[in-house]
Amino acid sequence: MNEQVSVLIPEDQIARRVAELGQEITRSYSGREITILGLMKGSLVFMADLIRKVPLDLTVHLVRVTSQREQAAGRVLTEIVYSTAVPLEGRDVLLVADIVDTGITLSYLLAHIHEHAPATLRVCALVDKPEARKIDVHPDWTAFPVQEPLSDRFLVGYGLDWMERFRGLPFIGTIPRPQPR
Repeated sequence: MNEQVSVLIPEDQIARRVAELGQEITRSYSGREITILGLMKGSLVFMADLIRKVPLDLTVHLVRVTSQREQAAGRVLTEIVYSTAVPLEGRDVLLVADIVDTGITLSYLLAHIHEHAPATLRVCALVDKPEARKIDVHPDWTAFPVQEPLSDRFLVGYGLDWMERFRGLPFIGTIPRPQPR
C-alpha cells in the first residue's frame, strides 16, 4: 500500500512550520513553565519535534481518549487516561493534538481538563479540518489547515496512521480511503 501514498505536505514544509509554531508558542508563554499534554498516539511525532523548538521549561505528559459506542443503550462511553498523574491546577497547559475534525473528542477533553482548573489551556494541532466540524471548537495554533474535502482520501504519515500503519513516514500524505470489508 506504500505505493498508494501521495505526498500532501512534504517533510521540509513540516519542519519549517513546526519551527514557526515553536517561535509563536515561545513568545506566547515567555517566562512561564508549560505543561504539555500530547494526545496519543497521533501527536507523538509532531509533539517531539515541537517541544524541541520551544526553549522554555516544560513538562510532557501523554493523554489517551477512547470512545466506545453502546449499541443497545444508544450512547457513547468516553474514557480519558493520562500516562502519569498530571497536576493541572494553576498550570499553563498546552494540548498537542494530531487532527481536529468534528471537534467532538477535543471538546470533551477540553471540558475534562478545565475541571482541573488550569491557569490557561490552549491547543496546538498538526492538522485542522474545519469543514468536518460538528462542535464549535478551534485550536489556538494549527500547523496545517486542510480546507479541501478528503472524503475519498485518508491522511497518514508524520504520526498519523491508518490501522497503526504509516506513522513513520516523514511527510503527511494521503491514501485512498479503504473500503469497509
